[in-house]
Amino acid sequence: MKIGIQTWGSEGDVRPFMALAAGLRRAGHDVTLVVTHITNSDYSAQGASLGIPVRSAGRLDPDLAKRAGEALVGETNVLKQVGIILRDLFDPAAQDMLMEAKRLCQENELVIGHFLVHPLKTAAEMANKPYVSVFLAPMLPSACFPPPGVPHLGRVMNAMLWKVGGLIMNRMYLPRINEMRLKAGLPQYRNTAHDVLMSSRLNLIASSPALFPPPVDWNDTIQMCGAFHLPEQGEQWQPPEDLQRFMLNGPPPLYMTFGSMSLADPAAAESIALLVNACRLAGCRAIIQTDRIDPGAGTASPDIFCLAHAEHHLVFPRCAAVVHHGGAGTSHAASRAGCPSIVVEHATDQAFWGGVLHRAGIAPPLLHRRTVTADGLARAIKIVLASSAMREKARAIGESMRREDGVKRAVELIARQRWD
Repeated sequence: MKIGIQTWGSEGDVRPFMALAAGLRRAGHDVTLVVTHITNSDYSAQGASLGIPVRSAGRLDPDLAKRAGEALVGETNVLKQVGIILRDLFDPAAQDMLMEAKRLCQENELVIGHFLVHPLKTAAEMANKPYVSVFLAPMLPSACFPPPGVPHLGRVMNAMLWKVGGLIMNRMYLPRINEMRLKAGLPQYRNTAHDVLMSSRLNLIASSPALFPPPVDWNDTIQMCGAFHLPEQGEQWQPPEDLQRFMLNGPPPLYMTFGSMSLADPAAAESIALLVNACRLAGCRAIIQTDRIDPGAGTASPDIFCLAHAEHHLVFPRCAAVVHHGGAGTSHAASRAGCPSIVVEHATDQAFWGGVLHRAGIAPPLLHRRTVTADGLARAIKIVLASSAMREKARAIGESMRREDGVKRAVELIARQRWD
């Protein structure tokens, strides 16, 4: 079958779709992937190595990511955070995404999209092509858990809060989406969650049931698969010799990264200083991931190692714990490696993942980038490093996650459907 896939966002939004495309190709399908990356990264070479044509849709102003990051850090309301992201990092490329979406629908029998890429769903409706939605977090309405950022108040209150949140989402998001549909001659959407984000046929959740068991009140169109991991190819990335020496020259270090949030951090030097000072107060060793050529902040220490990039699945298993922002990809990578986490959320779904890891017993209570101090982060680090129960729980969850194959499960679910 010919299948078109479209995604948008940061590295954490592209890698899972690249993994799904690779899995579908291994299963014998002809797959094309369209990417809109918020910093205009080019994935064509990586796609070629997997035998997947990759096209780009639109280019964003490089300053937009920085401005959006500054706005996100200052905003506490999750729905308004999403509004900032859509306004600054999605809408400017929406028409280009729609153009490529129409092309995908012309070329393919089935299209699969990132849940936020509404132009693909619109194009699929125009072309009468079946559409599958992929979610990178299990944040679909359920009475079993509350919306992100809201305490668990029981099934009745959870259901009501999802409805209230849905009404707010409709006011914030539907006008821009319905404007596109009006121009396409399509009826207006009435409900963001069901009409925009979800497919009526199949919704794949690319996250682990070991971390978040699927709620009993989801219907059969919603399927939890497990995380989507890229296949290992040829010669793997090898840790540099100086990093290997550092990891061997003492107890297992922390790994500290704020992931994609670092790209737009308006106070990158302060963030690095926060991590360094917390390590010193906690009396531990650490690997700090930073793109800054000169990280400064007194990082010249035998207990601190700075690097710009590492393959997390190769380094995390050799670390004592991971301090991170709570992105879906990093949360899964740390847990799959059997590492406890310390989550310092910045925006959007990161508080959700911080809560998931805490409830699973593999992370202390969530910290917030706007309010966290080096003392507070150091206390959380000490709690994790002193907790044998947390280490054992993380090890058990990691073993369970390594037995999952989210891509294989997704490919099987797609194959079971009749798409004609």
